[in-house]
Amino acid sequence: MKNPNSQDNPWMIALYLGGSGGLLAAYIVIGFFAGRWVMEWMDGPRYWLAIGTLTGLALGILNISLLIKKFLGAQRE
Repeated sequence: MKNPNSQDNPWMIALYLGGSGGLLAAYIVIGFFAGRWVMEWMDGPRYWLAIGTLTGLALGILNISLLIKKFLGAQRE
């Protein structure tokens, strides 16, 4: 009997892609709330919300790119 590799399963690939979308959304929401907290803490202008949200977006994209790099590296083996 063939031992199935989890990387060959299309459902695992779909799970990775769906999880990466949820991960990106979580980073954006966390960045928004962190920006709001900094805005209230420093009694600053509203652009802190944009800075926090964009920082969350950038960190989420970085994390997803590292996840994809790891996933594609496992595919080569």
